[in-house]
Amino acid sequence: MRWLLVLLSLTLGSVAYAADSEELAEQAHEMVKRTTEKVMASIHKNRAIYESDQARFFWELEDVLGPMVDFQRLTRRIMGNYYREATLEQRKRFASAFKRSLLSSYATGLLEFNDYEVRVLPPKVGVENTLRNTLVDLEVVTAGGHVFPLTQSMYFHHRDRRWMAQNVIVNGINVGKLFGEQFEQMVQENDGNIGVAIEDWIESLQEQGRKLRKKAPGV
Repeated sequence: MRWLLVLLSLTLGSVAYAADSEELAEQAHEMVKRTTEKVMASIHKNRAIYESDQARFFWELEDVLGPMVDFQRLTRRIMGNYYREATLEQRKRFASAFKRSLLSSYATGLLEFNDYEVRVLPPKVGVENTLRNTLVDLEVVTAGGHVFPLTQSMYFHHRDRRWMAQNVIVNGINVGKLFGEQFEQMVQENDGNIGVAIEDWIESLQEQGRKLRKKAPGV
Protein backbone atom coordinates (compact mmCIF):
# COMPACT_ATOMS: atom_id res chain seq x y z
CA MET A 1 0.00 0.00 0.00
CA ARG A 2 1.30 3.53 -0.81
CA TRP A 3 0.03 5.92 1.67
CA LEU A 4 1.77 8.01 1.54
CA LEU A 5 0.60 14.67 5.82
CA VAL A 6 3.72 25.26 17.62
CA LEU A 7 3.41 28.34 18.57
CA LEU A 8 6.53 30.09 19.88
CA SER A 9 4.43 32.26 22.12
CA LEU A 10 0.87 33.03 23.19
CA THR A 11 -0.62 36.47 23.50
CA LEU A 12 -1.62 37.40 27.02
CA GLY A 13 -5.29 36.84 27.63
CA SER A 14 -5.69 34.02 25.07
CA VAL A 15 -7.40 31.88 27.66
CA ALA A 16 -9.05 29.65 25.05
CA TYR A 17 -5.64 28.28 24.05
CA ALA A 18 -4.06 28.02 27.49
CA ALA A 19 -4.95 24.35 27.59
CA ASP A 20 -3.19 21.46 29.24
CA SER A 21 -1.70 18.48 27.41
CA GLU A 22 -4.87 16.39 27.45
CA GLU A 23 -7.02 19.26 26.18
CA LEU A 24 -4.59 19.95 23.34
CA ALA A 25 -4.69 16.30 22.34
CA GLU A 26 -8.48 16.33 22.30
CA GLN A 27 -8.56 19.46 20.14
CA ALA A 28 -6.10 18.05 17.59
CA HIS A 29 -7.82 14.65 17.51
CA GLU A 30 -11.22 16.25 16.96
CA MET A 31 -9.83 18.26 14.02
CA VAL A 32 -8.34 15.14 12.43
CA LYS A 33 -11.53 13.14 13.04
CA ARG A 34 -13.77 15.76 11.42
CA THR A 35 -11.47 16.13 8.42
CA THR A 36 -11.10 12.37 7.98
CA GLU A 37 -14.86 11.93 7.94
CA LYS A 38 -15.19 14.65 5.30
CA VAL A 39 -12.41 13.10 3.18
CA MET A 40 -14.02 9.66 3.30
CA ALA A 41 -17.38 11.16 2.32
CA SER A 42 -15.77 13.06 -0.57
CA ILE A 43 -13.99 9.96 -1.92
CA HIS A 44 -17.13 7.85 -1.59
CA LYS A 45 -19.28 10.47 -3.32
CA ASN A 46 -16.85 11.11 -6.16
CA ARG A 47 -15.47 7.60 -6.71
CA ALA A 48 -17.46 7.23 -9.93
CA ILE A 49 -15.95 10.36 -11.52
CA TYR A 50 -12.32 9.42 -10.84
CA GLU A 51 -11.71 8.14 -14.37
CA SER A 52 -13.92 10.60 -16.24
CA ASP A 53 -13.00 13.83 -14.43
CA GLN A 54 -9.88 13.51 -12.28
CA ALA A 55 -9.45 17.28 -12.10
CA ARG A 56 -12.80 17.64 -10.37
CA PHE A 57 -12.12 14.62 -8.16
CA PHE A 58 -8.86 16.06 -6.81
CA TRP A 59 -10.22 19.60 -6.61
CA GLU A 60 -13.01 18.46 -4.30
CA LEU A 61 -10.59 16.38 -2.25
CA GLU A 62 -8.23 19.33 -1.90
CA ASP A 63 -11.15 21.51 -0.85
CA VAL A 64 -11.70 19.18 2.13
CA LEU A 65 -8.17 18.05 3.02
CA GLY A 66 -6.20 21.11 1.95
CA PRO A 67 -7.14 23.40 4.86
CA MET A 68 -5.77 20.90 7.40
CA VAL A 69 -2.39 20.27 5.74
CA ASP A 70 0.31 22.94 5.89
CA PHE A 71 1.91 22.23 2.52
CA GLN A 72 4.23 25.22 2.84
CA ARG A 73 5.60 23.93 6.14
CA LEU A 74 6.04 20.46 4.64
CA THR A 75 7.84 22.00 1.66
CA ARG A 76 10.29 23.80 3.94
CA ARG A 77 10.88 20.56 5.84
CA ILE A 78 11.60 18.58 2.67
CA MET A 79 13.77 21.21 0.97
CA GLY A 80 15.71 21.77 4.19
CA ASN A 81 18.56 24.25 3.88
CA TYR A 82 17.91 24.56 0.15
CA TYR A 83 14.60 26.31 0.83
CA ARG A 84 16.40 29.57 1.63
CA GLU A 85 18.61 29.24 -1.45
CA ALA A 86 15.72 28.57 -3.84
CA THR A 87 13.92 31.41 -5.61
CA LEU A 88 10.30 32.19 -4.79
CA GLU A 89 9.22 30.70 -8.10
CA GLN A 90 11.18 27.50 -7.42
CA ARG A 91 9.56 27.18 -3.99
CA LYS A 92 6.10 27.64 -5.45
CA ARG A 93 6.75 25.10 -8.20
CA PHE A 94 8.09 22.57 -5.72
CA ALA A 95 5.18 23.09 -3.30
CA SER A 96 2.54 22.84 -6.04
CA ALA A 97 3.97 19.58 -7.41
CA PHE A 98 4.31 18.10 -3.93
CA LYS A 99 0.74 19.05 -3.04
CA ARG A 100 -0.68 17.42 -6.18
CA SER A 101 1.39 14.29 -5.60
CA LEU A 102 0.43 13.95 -1.94
CA LEU A 103 -3.29 14.35 -2.64
CA SER A 104 -3.10 11.97 -5.58
CA SER A 105 -1.21 9.29 -3.64
CA TYR A 106 -3.56 9.59 -0.67
CA ALA A 107 -6.72 9.30 -2.75
CA THR A 108 -5.44 6.60 -5.09
CA GLY A 109 -4.32 4.51 -2.13
CA LEU A 110 -7.82 4.63 -0.65
CA LEU A 111 -9.44 3.98 -4.03
CA GLU A 112 -7.63 0.66 -4.24
CA PHE A 113 -10.07 -0.75 -1.71
CA ASN A 114 -13.83 -0.92 -1.97
CA ASP A 115 -14.27 -1.69 1.70
CA TYR A 116 -12.08 -0.22 4.43
CA GLU A 117 -12.32 1.73 7.64
CA VAL A 118 -10.25 4.65 8.84
CA ARG A 119 -10.06 4.87 12.63
CA VAL A 120 -8.84 7.88 14.57
CA LEU A 121 -7.42 6.39 17.75
CA PRO A 122 -7.96 8.09 21.13
CA PRO A 123 -5.13 10.21 22.56
CA LYS A 124 -2.41 8.26 24.33
CA VAL A 125 -2.25 8.60 28.08
CA GLY A 126 0.91 10.05 29.57
CA VAL A 127 2.15 11.64 26.33
CA GLU A 128 3.06 15.32 26.40
CA ASN A 129 1.23 17.34 23.77
CA THR A 130 2.08 20.91 22.84
CA LEU A 131 0.94 23.57 20.40
CA ARG A 132 4.17 22.90 18.51
CA ASN A 133 3.60 19.18 18.14
CA THR A 134 0.70 16.90 19.01
CA LEU A 135 0.57 13.41 17.51
CA VAL A 136 -2.67 11.88 16.27
CA ASP A 137 -2.67 8.14 15.51
CA LEU A 138 -4.92 6.58 12.88
CA GLU A 139 -5.44 3.12 11.42
CA VAL A 140 -6.60 2.13 7.96
CA VAL A 141 -8.23 -1.29 8.23
CA THR A 142 -8.99 -3.22 5.04
CA ALA A 143 -11.80 -5.74 4.55
CA GLY A 144 -9.18 -8.49 4.84
CA GLY A 145 -8.17 -7.28 8.28
CA HIS A 146 -4.86 -5.69 7.31
CA VAL A 147 -4.04 -2.69 9.48
CA PHE A 148 -1.92 0.21 8.21
CA PRO A 149 -0.92 2.66 10.97
CA LEU A 150 -0.58 6.38 10.34
CA THR A 151 0.48 9.17 12.64
CA GLN A 152 -0.14 12.82 11.88
CA SER A 153 2.04 15.46 13.51
CA MET A 154 -0.25 18.42 14.24
CA TYR A 155 0.57 21.97 15.32
CA PHE A 156 -1.58 24.98 16.11
CA HIS A 157 -1.38 27.66 13.41
CA HIS A 158 -1.55 30.92 15.32
CA ARG A 159 -2.52 33.20 12.44
CA ASP A 160 -5.27 30.92 11.10
CA ARG A 161 -6.14 29.78 14.64
CA ARG A 162 -6.58 26.13 13.76
CA TRP A 163 -4.76 22.82 13.99
CA MET A 164 -2.81 21.79 10.90
CA ALA A 165 -0.76 18.77 9.85
CA GLN A 166 2.97 19.38 9.48
CA ASN A 167 4.14 15.82 8.83
CA VAL A 168 2.91 12.24 8.59
CA ILE A 169 4.34 8.85 9.47
CA VAL A 170 3.01 5.95 7.39
CA ASN A 171 3.73 2.38 8.49
CA GLY A 172 6.65 3.68 10.51
CA ILE A 173 8.07 5.73 7.63
CA ASN A 174 8.55 9.44 8.33
CA VAL A 175 7.37 11.01 5.07
CA GLY A 176 8.94 14.41 5.65
CA LYS A 177 12.31 12.90 6.53
CA LEU A 178 12.22 10.37 3.67
CA PHE A 179 11.35 12.95 1.02
CA GLY A 180 13.91 15.34 2.48
CA GLU A 181 16.65 12.73 2.12
CA GLN A 182 15.55 12.02 -1.46
CA PHE A 183 15.63 15.69 -2.41
CA GLU A 184 19.01 16.15 -0.74
CA GLN A 185 20.37 13.30 -2.87
CA MET A 186 18.94 14.84 -6.05
CA VAL A 187 20.62 18.18 -5.32
CA GLN A 188 23.95 16.44 -4.74
CA GLU A 189 23.56 14.40 -7.94
CA ASN A 190 23.04 17.66 -9.83
CA ASP A 191 26.14 19.34 -8.36
CA GLY A 192 24.11 21.64 -6.15
CA ASN A 193 21.85 22.94 -8.92
CA ILE A 194 18.57 23.41 -7.06
CA GLY A 195 16.56 24.24 -10.19
CA VAL A 196 17.53 21.01 -11.96
CA ALA A 197 17.01 19.01 -8.77
CA ILE A 198 13.48 20.39 -8.45
CA GLU A 199 12.65 19.40 -12.03
CA ASP A 200 14.02 15.90 -11.39
CA TRP A 201 11.98 15.75 -8.17
CA ILE A 202 8.80 16.76 -10.00
CA GLU A 203 9.40 14.18 -12.72
CA SER A 204 9.92 11.53 -10.03
CA LEU A 205 6.63 12.49 -8.36
CA GLN A 206 4.79 12.43 -11.68
CA GLU A 207 6.15 8.99 -12.50
CA GLN A 208 5.05 7.68 -9.12
CA GLY A 209 1.62 9.16 -9.77
CA ARG A 210 1.35 7.46 -13.16
CA LYS A 211 2.22 4.11 -11.62
CA LEU A 212 -0.37 4.56 -8.88
CA ARG A 213 -3.12 5.54 -11.30
CA LYS A 214 -2.47 2.46 -13.42
CA LYS A 215 -3.15 0.31 -10.37
CA ALA A 216 -6.25 2.22 -9.30
CA PRO A 217 -9.52 0.29 -9.68
CA GLY A 218 -11.62 0.82 -12.75
CA VAL A 219 -14.95 2.49 -12.23
